Amino acid sequence: MENAAYGPSNCAERTAFFTAVSKGLRGFRAIAIAGGKRNGESDFAYPCGVCRQVMAEFCDPDSFLIIIGKSREDYRVHTLKELLPESFGAANLKA
Repeated sequence: MENAAYGPSNCAERTAFFTAVSKGLRGFRAIAIAGGKRNGESDFAYPCGVCRQVMAEFCDPDSFLIIIGKSREDYRVHTLKELLPESFGAANLKA
């Protein structure tokens, strides 16, 4: 069964995290994601579920910010917890 997810590919958000982590960087505070085009106009582009899960592995869901923008003037700011409620993360593995 097919769906809208691109399983064999790697999104820009995950590529950014994997590159940073491979270089020893941690302590992420935010990510900004620029919107894509829909019908010739900019639109909000939210991270996919897999990217949100990767963020949950390396970030505090309560304080990590995801900034989604159409332009410098038109953007939305969410916490990771808002976009990935009731997530499964490192804390669950310790229980």
